[in-house]
Amino acid sequence: MHIADVMEDKGIKRVVSIFKYSDSEPNEVFTSVLHTFILPVALWTEMFSSPLLCLFSMACGVYQGYAVLWSGDLKVRAYAVKIAFLVAVATVLNYYLEGMLHGSNMGWVLVLIFSAWNIIRVENQKHLEDLKRKYDEQTHVFIKED
Repeated sequence: MHIADVMEDKGIKRVVSIFKYSDSEPNEVFTSVLHTFILPVALWTEMFSSPLLCLFSMACGVYQGYAVLWSGDLKVRAYAVKIAFLVAVATVLNYYLEGMLHGSNMGWVLVLIFSAWNIIRVENQKHLEDLKRKYDEQTHVFIKED
């Protein structure tokens, strides 16, 4: 899709285009910071019974930061966003099972939603990169892989 096409869309169609084609890297960095620093502090102060989730969250956050800020490789980023999604699911489940998924803790549901969106966006970007790699710019035909 061309950027001009996205700008022509209105309403719901535009929202879908924005979420489908916009860059997920800022969200990946934000999720990395949340999982590395904010979630462990929140779990430590609110639910002392979650030390494994704290450690897993920090490791995941560091890995995601590496994937998006240093590596930039789409395969590495794809693994990182999937792991971040697992941390987000575990976080929401943990808060829910402890009866604490209300008020400001509902913000972790937003993190879950955006981590799911990151998976969709990075996988979409991987697919587009694969198509681009197969496309021969000079002849404008797809190259068949053997």
